[in-house]
Amino acid sequence: MLPYQFFFRIDGKLTLWHRHDRTSPEAISAVVKDRTVGVDRFERDTAQDGFMQRIIDDHLIRFRVSIIPITSSEYERRFESIVIRIVDDRNVISNLRKLGLQTKAESDFIKSISKSKGIILLTGPTGSGKSTTLMAALYHIIKPDINVLTVEDPVEYHIKGARQLKIGNRFTFETAIRSILRHDPDVVMVGEIRDKITADIAIKLANTGHLTFSTLHTNDAPSAISRMYKMGVETFLLAYAINIIIAQRLIRKLCNDCKRPISKEKWPEALNLGITEEELESGKIFEAGKGCKKCNGGYKGRINICEALYFTPEIRRAIIESGEEIDEDNIRKISKGQGMLSLMDSGLDRIRTGMTSVSEITYATSED
Repeated sequence: MLPYQFFFRIDGKLTLWHRHDRTSPEAISAVVKDRTVGVDRFERDTAQDGFMQRIIDDHLIRFRVSIIPITSSEYERRFESIVIRIVDDRNVISNLRKLGLQTKAESDFIKSISKSKGIILLTGPTGSGKSTTLMAALYHIIKPDINVLTVEDPVEYHIKGARQLKIGNRFTFETAIRSILRHDPDVVMVGEIRDKITADIAIKLANTGHLTFSTLHTNDAPSAISRMYKMGVETFLLAYAINIIIAQRLIRKLCNDCKRPISKEKWPEALNLGITEEELESGKIFEAGKGCKKCNGGYKGRINICEALYFTPEIRRAIIESGEEIDEDNIRKISKGQGMLSLMDSGLDRIRTGMTSVSEITYATSED
């Protein structure tokens, strides 16, 4: 009988927690399905999504459950993979200062969300902390005298002081997006700009005096401009609708109790990133230790690296003057000249302050 394996994702990395050999995987799957709302226990040939909720330590904890069919060497059996995501409102960061943004990025971000209109755009891959940053930004500006609406699919965290629209079969994402224009909002959060329809609505909201928050999947900040342009949004609309684009990643933090100066065999990798030989010789560039009782393999917790592309008059002019293609390199050059840290520069700063390792930054920025 194949064992049923349980994994936890700790600081972004999957870690084997338990192997169960005495019960069939089908039985364990059935138990999870029985306790999950919105799934069919007897359905094993298609993907299913549902949720559970439990009172734990006098607090309501919600669990999002995703189930997909998988194959194995035992072809006559039908196995499933189950992923459970814990949604605990107590873990929401409501204080923007606790995000740990670097000085200029934090200053430009606060300046952007303090305006009465414009788009605040967060970009990055799945699991890069975009939703966490958006929640902190909303909590920073929510007041009783402003109408805050959110359109998310699904709604993960309940935001105090906001009206959150629930998407369903009869109330689609596109319908909700169109409806909010008639609902007198001051601030709108659109979970994701996924196509020209949502892009046009976000632009229209921003240009009609609304502060608009959303996310997009791109590698860095300048490429987000190209992505929306390729969706069909005109350059002059992009230039004047967007306040700031923040591209971010989450990286693991070194354990302060067992981190050690980087070993000489890893110096070439560090030098290749931009760390100087003098910095390496100083003993202030660290790598993960072997692990201790306070950490997970030399790391504990996570922190962001980010680039914050604030739309100055020079950036807006560069976008408007673009031809058939957005000149990302020129935008990047202008913004870096105005003090923006690229993702790599942000990562190098985290290395130099002893927060993370060369290998973490190499991995996090490998696609850029």
